[in-house]
Amino acid sequence: MAVSPDLLEILRCPYCVSGPTRKEGDDPGQLNLVGGGHWLACTEPDCGRKYPIKEDIPVMLIEEGDKWIDTPVDELPEPGPLVEPSTPSAVARPSDFGSSSTGYDQKRLAMLLLSILGVSLLIAGLLYFWRPSDQT
Repeated sequence: MAVSPDLLEILRCPYCVSGPTRKEGDDPGQLNLVGGGHWLACTEPDCGRKYPIKEDIPVMLIEEGDKWIDTPVDELPEPGPLVEPSTPSAVARPSDFGSSSTGYDQKRLAMLLLSILGVSLLIAGLLYFWRPSDQT
């Protein structure tokens, strides 16, 4: 399953639509699918940020887009898994959070997905409700 066209229609580069870095124009930060449909690239001429789509979920974090500014589209790697496997440490062990590492990984994945969903809903809400008013 790929990213839905409806979602692609509303997604924008978070760098180009937020705060002091907001670009001019009616609809800044539009994104194009690139890299075989595994990446979203900002269309703003002076941006260059690219956001990976991991397991059909766009990772729309400015920090993530910053990593790929200087990478040409044809050199973008496969995005990889949404959650990288981790090794237990002395600070946090899977046994501290449940009876198995699978339970721990599922909790981390659930929290990450909820965070991504929350950010996506926030961006969608801002795009819908926070538009410049036409004052003549």
